[in-house]
Amino acid sequence: MSHSKLAIIGIGEVPTGIYPDRSRWDIIYDTCIAAVNDAGIHKDEVEAVVTVAPQAQPEIYAEISFGKIPEELGLIGCRDVCVCNAGGASTSNCLRLAEQLIESGEARYVLIPHLTVHSTIPIPDLINFFAKAGIDRQWEYPFGQTYNGIIAMMTRRYMYESGTTAEEMASVVVSLRKWAALDPNSIFYKKEVPTIEKVLASGMVASPLHKRECNVLADGGAAMVVTSAENARARKAPAAYKLGEGSRYFSAFTTTRDSKKTETGMHDATFEALARAGLTTSDIDIWNVYLAYPVGHPLLMELLGLCEPGQAGKMFMEGHTAPGGKLPWATIGDAVGRGHTGSGVSMATYVDTARQLMGKAGERQVPDVKYVYQCTSGGSGMNFIASVWGRD
Repeated sequence: MSHSKLAIIGIGEVPTGIYPDRSRWDIIYDTCIAAVNDAGIHKDEVEAVVTVAPQAQPEIYAEISFGKIPEELGLIGCRDVCVCNAGGASTSNCLRLAEQLIESGEARYVLIPHLTVHSTIPIPDLINFFAKAGIDRQWEYPFGQTYNGIIAMMTRRYMYESGTTAEEMASVVVSLRKWAALDPNSIFYKKEVPTIEKVLASGMVASPLHKRECNVLADGGAAMVVTSAENARARKAPAAYKLGEGSRYFSAFTTTRDSKKTETGMHDATFEALARAGLTTSDIDIWNVYLAYPVGHPLLMELLGLCEPGQAGKMFMEGHTAPGGKLPWATIGDAVGRGHTGSGVSMATYVDTARQLMGKAGERQVPDVKYVYQCTSGGSGMNFIASVWGRD
């Protein structure tokens, strides 16, 4: 069974949206205060702040990296701060750092916040940032390669090898958007869920990726309060306990990446996490997958043996992964359903893992949840971190 000693006891979130009139600090205040209040502690009990590094926001990054959050929030008891940048895997590593602070006795309660505001960044600056972040400057960037272009090639290859149809790929979007439509924290909350036909009728961005199969940049923020599992149990309040974890590094850039090594690594990291938790795939109640684009979802499902090879697309098309389905999958709708807030999508996924285990997910609440699988990945897929969380 797991040797982890970490638990999430408080969460706070600002709904993903477009907020050009809200200051970055305004969002930080709201999410951190909400997480501390949800944890049922006093702000001065927070003894460390470990922050997810903001992407494409050098000014706020500089302020945070020089320790401004505890001062702004008046965290009198704070003993240390740091910022962690691992792209989309940043939240996973913030949790690891918090776990070390707690186990070493340096902190009893650790606050982990994230913030992204894309709407006030000039469009040319956003284009320039995302044209270079996670892109090889020698072999990809000079030839006009982009995230959409990279994922389009990966999608084409997956479809060819698995026999997955365009309709089945579009059904992944439909499933993710069904979760999003029920989520008050999604930019697509209460919005019409597109049909497969509408997904395929949207403009072609990079064949075979259509507009609705790509991400919408958005503003958002979230925060978590974590403590030791022992302390969480003593409090006798709902919590999410980290039970096991596994990880693999692949390569910094897609041009240097071995796809088979990547697939093997995703598989092995997952089963290491399950083994350390003392569980199997049949024990998992929710698969909270963060992979940014649709293709990663059926690919991972097949790698983990959750369906027969080449059949994952049908799982999505038949509704098994959507609300009410037998295999609840990505309950915030991943970046496609939540709106892409940089590294914040992984934060939002962790927050929802905790929310589901605490029984606070509202219309999206999966009944009788006991175990949740969670994964993150950084950059253009440089690594893969799998973890398992439980209600007790």
